[in-house]
Amino acid sequence: MIAMFDSGLGGLSIWRAVSKALPDWPITYLADQAYAPYGSRSRAEITRRTLQAGHFLEQQGAKLLVVACNTATTVAVKALRRELAIPIVGVEPAIKPAAAASRNGRIGVLATPATLASDRVRSLIEQHADGVAVLSQPGTGWVERVEAGDLDSAHTRKVVSEALAPLLRERVDHIVLGCTHYPFLEPLIRELAGDGVTLDDPAHAIARRVRSLLADQAAPGRLPRYRFITTSPDACDMAAHLPAMIGAAYPVESHPLEQTPPSQPHRL
Repeated sequence: MIAMFDSGLGGLSIWRAVSKALPDWPITYLADQAYAPYGSRSRAEITRRTLQAGHFLEQQGAKLLVVACNTATTVAVKALRRELAIPIVGVEPAIKPAAAASRNGRIGVLATPATLASDRVRSLIEQHADGVAVLSQPGTGWVERVEAGDLDSAHTRKVVSEALAPLLRERVDHIVLGCTHYPFLEPLIRELAGDGVTLDDPAHAIARRVRSLLADQAAPGRLPRYRFITTSPDACDMAAHLPAMIGAAYPVESHPLEQTPPSQPHRL
């Protein structure tokens, strides 16, 4: 099976693309909601949780792991690749395609503070944005709004508008969605940013990469098609949000990473 994890529900934006690209493959999705959001945590804590999640999913039988979290990828993917024996696909902000496609040489990058401060983002800008002005902006409060399933309230509109305002003042023509939670706010972002701004989301590129890595393998049989796990003790909360986020209801298991095995699924 394919495994993927995120600090919470944001990685479901990657799940949507991967499940569409590989409809015959079972996917296990782990949301570390007990520790969400990662973006304000220390590098040591992010690395520890990433390694715990990776080891757990490898033990569950994963053939490939998608780190469906920009923060975990930028902080801890190297450590994860040293410790796990399976292929790992990370997620990183789509700075390269945004810079290449920019018409006016001005792009924005929206991400968590930890992602924006990472060496990986600095490297991407240095390698792929030569001659392009890159304006970085934290999506303060965005992860929390997505985790709450609040995608269009007055409060959500306020926090999204406040983060977009500096980028729009600088007339960027591309905005990189550098957190997997942010695509769930895409309709609102598009409304506020206007038709002249292109949003860059790496989900489909990630799906193509996963498909290429598994091209010579047959999808395993006799496994649940889709499995969802949260580290929160309240599995019903995640289960309640799945229909709006991925278009279908599924049972959700609650499993603190420090404990095994997972509990019984909770259904709506």
